[in-house]
Amino acid sequence: MSHYSYASPATGTREAGLYGREFARALKRLTEEVFTTVVEWQERARQRRHLSELDDRMLQDIGVTRADVDREIAKPFWVS
Repeated sequence: MSHYSYASPATGTREAGLYGREFARALKRLTEEVFTTVVEWQERARQRRHLSELDDRMLQDIGVTRADVDREIAKPFWVS
């Protein structure tokens, strides 16, 4: 028999320890998703800022009008 225990100190059951590990995995997943979302928001804001700095000739080269740019940069960072 192993000296390692899956028991939760609070309840003393093996199942509680399993739930604790599931909670830890879920918390890790949530943390990763939040981090990824924040990075995406930062990148979206950076791209919109860069787009707003392009002159009309550059916009014409990529087939975008100033009105398109104004619409895009008016969006909040969390909207794609």
